[in-house]
Order: sequence, then C-alpha cells, then structure tokens
Amino acid sequence: MDKLNLGNISDKLNNLMNKIPGYAGMQERAARRESDAVQREYMASRLTNLKSNMQSAQEEFLGAGNLSVMEPFDKVANKLDRVIERVRHANRGYTGFFDAVKINEAELARIYDYDLSLVNIISNAEEALMAVQSAADEGNDPKLALRSLTNCITNFDNALNERELILKGIKA
Repeated sequence: MDKLNLGNISDKLNNLMNKIPGYAGMQERAARRESDAVQREYMASRLTNLKSNMQSAQEEFLGAGNLSVMEPFDKVANKLDRVIERVRHANRGYTGFFDAVKINEAELARIYDYDLSLVNIISNAEEALMAVQSAADEGNDPKLALRSLTNCITNFDNALNERELILKGIKA
C-alpha cells in the first residue's frame, strides 16, 4: 500500500512541476546529460578493457621474443589512450550546447546514430583484438590485425569528431 501511495505522490508532484514553465525542458536536458555521461563511461570502460587485453597480447609477443611488433603495439596503445581520455573527459554531451545551439529532433536522431556507431566501432575493435590475440596464440605476425585495430580506433575518433560538430552546430 505504501508503494501505491508513493507512486500517487510522485505522479502528483510530476504533474505539479510540469505546470512550471520550462521545467519539462529542464528535466529532459538533465536526463540527456545523465544518459550521455553513463554512455561515455560505458564506452571508456570498454576501451580501457580493450587496451588492457591488448597489452596482455603485447606481453605474449614480447615473451616470445618478437620485438618487431612492439612499435605497432605502442602506437595503438597511445591512440587508445588519447581516445579514452577524450571520451572520459569531454564535455558531458548536451551540457551548454542546448542553450546556445538549438538541436531539433532530426539532429538529435543523428547524434543518437553516431552514439550507436561509436558502440559498434568498439565492438569491431574488440573483434580486431581477437585476431591479434589469435596471432599471439598461433605464433603468427599480428601486424595486419594491429592495422585493423588501429583503423577501428581511427574510425572511432573520426565519428566522435563528427558527433561533436553536430552538437556544436557546426555541421548540419
């Protein structure tokens, strides 16, 4: 019974607050900011895990005496570090942008498409890393798989750039 009463009170409070001009928009922006922050942390976590797994593969190659692949591994690791920091410490999504730049529903849908593509690119990078790990397990040269992983990280960075341009109102 208490849950029912709390639900009714919550509904009444929401009805009351929605009568205040601008409140619904403020709530919507806050929900978008929170959603964006959660998504950014999720992506940063997956990218950090990707880097950790990549370093494990690198250690396997190093342990096998394959020093020729250390530079490509280091380049990918540096690129990953930059992307992770960019995702983790970038402006929290829609903060400020909605006040200065009006985002219509079509643009918001495009932003969500970019968000989905970013998550898909991380999945592609994880698959590329599996190829690197397979090369380590089989004693093969990982350079082609590392190139694929590098391309995934570059694609992620480029998609992040495009998304930011839309948010800033620079790209239509």
